[in-house]
Amino acid sequence: MAQPMSATARAAGPSETPLTPLSGMPKRIGREIIMLVMGGIGVFCFQLTIDMALIQRTTPVTFLLPITIFIVSMCAWAAVKFLAPYADPLFVPIAAFLTGIGIVYIRRIDRTALTDEPLPADAGIFGGQGGRQLMYYMAAVVLLTILLAVVRNHRMLRGYAYILLFAGIAFAALPGFLPASISESGGSKNWIRFGSFSVQPSEFAKLMLLIFFAVYLVRKRDMLSVAGKKILGLQLPRMKDLGPIVIVWAASLLMLIFERDLGTSLLLFAIFLSMLYMATRRASWILIGLTMFIGGCVAIFPFFSHLQVRVDIWLNPWDPVKVFETGTSWQLVQGLVALNSGGLLGNGPGSGNPNLIPASESDFILAAIGEEVGLIGLTAILLLYAILVQRGFKTGLMSRDLFGKLMAGGLAFLVAFQLFVVFGGVTGLIPMTGQTTTFLAAGGSSLVGSWLLIGLLVRVSDDARRPWQASYGLMKTEAPPEFLAEQAAKRAAEEAAKAEAAGVMDSGPIPGGDQPTELIIPGHLQGGSGTGAPGGTVEKGGTVEKGSTVEEDVVSPTRQGPSSPPPTGGYSPPPSPPPGGYSPPPAGPTQPYRPQTPPAPPGSAYGAPQGPPTRPAPHTPPPPPPSAFDPRTDSKEGDR
Repeated sequence: MAQPMSATARAAGPSETPLTPLSGMPKRIGREIIMLVMGGIGVFCFQLTIDMALIQRTTPVTFLLPITIFIVSMCAWAAVKFLAPYADPLFVPIAAFLTGIGIVYIRRIDRTALTDEPLPADAGIFGGQGGRQLMYYMAAVVLLTILLAVVRNHRMLRGYAYILLFAGIAFAALPGFLPASISESGGSKNWIRFGSFSVQPSEFAKLMLLIFFAVYLVRKRDMLSVAGKKILGLQLPRMKDLGPIVIVWAASLLMLIFERDLGTSLLLFAIFLSMLYMATRRASWILIGLTMFIGGCVAIFPFFSHLQVRVDIWLNPWDPVKVFETGTSWQLVQGLVALNSGGLLGNGPGSGNPNLIPASESDFILAAIGEEVGLIGLTAILLLYAILVQRGFKTGLMSRDLFGKLMAGGLAFLVAFQLFVVFGGVTGLIPMTGQTTTFLAAGGSSLVGSWLLIGLLVRVSDDARRPWQASYGLMKTEAPPEFLAEQAAKRAAEEAAKAEAAGVMDSGPIPGGDQPTELIIPGHLQGGSGTGAPGGTVEKGGTVEKGSTVEEDVVSPTRQGPSSPPPTGGYSPPPSPPPGGYSPPPAGPTQPYRPQTPPAPPGSAYGAPQGPPTRPAPHTPPPPPPSAFDPRTDSKEGDR
């Protein structure tokens, strides 16, 4: 089980200020609808152009297929708006538009297929591979809705980290233990077939393992960030911290050995490596990971013919023997020819020859589309992927917890790296890996997995963009700085209001309250030699001094002048408190205990004992010296 407290994302510097205000981000529902409508119009234009190029007329499917795709896309949008209203407004429109283009082009390839019977122009919308792709799209939207309804907060997934780990390992390794008759395709054992139905478990395994990687790196981030030795200016990690990357590296090589699936093994290792860099920000992990993976591939290269064939095709695809005799490089050559034929503007939708490219509906769908829309159209599609990836990384930056940051960043990297692997293989930049293009390529596992990926991004984005509120347990996040400042201001205002209600203000001490008073004690009462004798302890200017005389140092407000003698009995009434408050009594080891209202000394001019004297009101000068004081009239004898 996950730890009860989640790690939180703390800014490393002023440049990492929160991107989400306390009030949340705008929902922009109108813009989303406009983008969905524009995407539906674009899909309809593609379908209309293809029908006019192939049969020079329209059919009911020309209108019905785009309308059905638009309705399914609106259902996906409605589910997201209902279950994740603050999610990024670009995720669903971009994914829906790319999926619609893929369905239209898969159906277009079916209509000119050379290996199987071509699909008739008036076939239903669910006919052929394009029809199956449409049904997979509907299933993907249903599963997306279920995912958003069950996972109401992405931090819930932390509690199932190890369950997802074991499930991901089982899904990824299961095809390797099955017979080749039901698991092998194109030289790789990454399928499970049940009659006409087939599934590719690695499409779901990579999402499960990605979630576990995020949980693991949140817990071990501090340990993996510790610096080790520095070699050639590069700060390396400690040797004992290399365990996780060694385990993932070994698992990737085992997958490559037993399943001969270069694409999946490379993808899983790259995901972990990228998330490790996001968590620790150490470039040394990238260098170590690439060195380990390339070294492992070089070490096992002489023992696996499947890997040797792919590298040989990549190095020399135009060899006539490989093209015409063995046919191993025929697919790559035809893809390159198609891209060259499209040129800058393309041949037009429906005017190319994608039927000459083997597996043009799955592995090489980018080459088939590029032939008909040209470099400009293909660049526009790649820009849509770039925007999707950018919004995924921005979601990670906006997330309020480290787990959300790593998961969103890993999902965005997964889309980008998988597109790079596919496009690099189609153009001959890297060896072919057998991966499919996200949203575009035919295949139910690929499409459903892609929309589940969108669902996870939507869930993280909704949490990152909604108004902040306190949460607890596994859902706990760190409060934004502006929230803490707002709470501090509220507390200060409440304390000021309470103080004002209690009457404790800066206007002065409360009459009759328990306020400190300033009392001057003569030296003979402090153990000194007497009034005016050295060695006495008196107050002067708020301090206690020894060795001073009362006549020199004690300044009483009852004196009438510089030469006024001290009051009879050596006692002077306390002075009035200063305006605006009082000064606290001096502290120190020589400060004796001073009662607030001292009793009158016996035989003094105050007369007979009486009740406690009344404290003078604040800011009121004390009464004159008791020269002739009558307690009954509270006035001098000369005034009666």
